[in-house]
Amino acid sequence: MSLRSSPRVARLVVVLCLAGALAFLSLRASSHVGTLPWIPGFVGNWADSHGILRNTAAFFAFGLLVFALLGVGWRVAGALAGFATVIEVAQLWIPSRNFDLLDIAAGLAGLALAWAVVRLAGWLLARP
Repeated sequence: MSLRSSPRVARLVVVLCLAGALAFLSLRASSHVGTLPWIPGFVGNWADSHGILRNTAAFFAFGLLVFALLGVGWRVAGALAGFATVIEVAQLWIPSRNFDLLDIAAGLAGLALAWAVVRLAGWLLARP
């Protein structure tokens, strides 16, 4: 591996770790994140009391980081949309969780908003 490719590999490792954390939160038996000791209390309380909006917020934050690290290309956006869909569909096989098309829509909305924000930021930063 060349030194030139190591920053890209590092960014990819960060993205995979973030995806793993998001998958863990989405696929655990309980949807309550306030019970996790490593989640700050105010974040857990907010997430547990805001239902579907937490999907939008989580995928917005995830999307911001991924788009900033890997770019806003259609491959990255498509992979994120697929990831959001797959982890919701996977809840069909977790007895204590519920599959909901609105959760997919909320996740996709968060990703779309993150994509737009990163594109706008890039455009603003590129202006003279």
